[in-house]
Amino acid sequence: MKKGIYTLTLLCLSFILIQGCKKGDKQGLDLAPGDVVKYAKYATAVYKDQEMKTWAATLSKTEPVKLLETLNVPVKGVNTEVAKVMLSDNTVVFASAKNLGDKPVVFLEDTKAYVRNNASSKVYAIIPKGTIGFVLQESADWIQVYIGQVDGKWITAQWVNSGFTAEDQRVQEAKLYEESVAILKNSASKADQKKQAEANLKDLSTSNGIFAEMALAVLGQISGGAENSTGTDDAGLGKATVQTAAGLTLRDQPSTSGKAILVIPDGNTVKIIENGTTEETIAGKTAIWYKVEWNGNRGWVFGGFLAP
Repeated sequence: MKKGIYTLTLLCLSFILIQGCKKGDKQGLDLAPGDVVKYAKYATAVYKDQEMKTWAATLSKTEPVKLLETLNVPVKGVNTEVAKVMLSDNTVVFASAKNLGDKPVVFLEDTKAYVRNNASSKVYAIIPKGTIGFVLQESADWIQVYIGQVDGKWITAQWVNSGFTAEDQRVQEAKLYEESVAILKNSASKADQKKQAEANLKDLSTSNGIFAEMALAVLGQISGGAENSTGTDDAGLGKATVQTAAGLTLRDQPSTSGKAILVIPDGNTVKIIENGTTEETIAGKTAIWYKVEWNGNRGWVFGGFLAP
């Protein structure tokens, strides 16, 4: 049942996640061989007329359209490249061509972006894992991508040659994660929007891949927003502090194969309830596992990332 809810959630993506489902992939378009599909690089207005005076709709990020033709049109006195496109409901509208990109990709690891399509050129920026990008052009094993602003730098036409996938499932997960986090960070979001965003992240946390752990980390931060106390009367075996920037995963068993419950953010204090019996080496650190309690949640953590 939960997997069914998770699958449905991935199909129901919009900036306001509680508003309902939109077609989010090119299969929603009426395509023939040779048709060109473009994708909105961010929330993008489309218009009823080629002069782009009368608003028709707003595309969500990664929403596909069928490109019918590209026109050069005076818009507010400036010659502008305008794309005539068809939406998934067969409505024909017009959009600024610069707002559309080729297929979306998702970065599965932190990836170097180069100024040119060779590894000897300058590294312009590091693209964080989980980021959505849009292909502008391809050259052998390289793609030129548009991403937007990352850590103060605009990545608009840089090159990468690894670390990404165009798999639709990952694109939908990335979009769901990005939009859910944006809602939770927005102080103007309504309570029901935040509740739905948290539910989406909980669904993502049961998936396979990078977004499971990323969702758990955000959920851990939300839990940690309340006062960090154990909420029980027993004294336990002492306390320890999490010391790892990525956060420490709380699991249901003392092993990396145990099911992840949530991620405890760096710097948070946990109460040790029980010492494990087996030493293990993870990321160069050798330690036992500890059963701990944090913010009302109990489970096992690897002791190599705890400090007294």
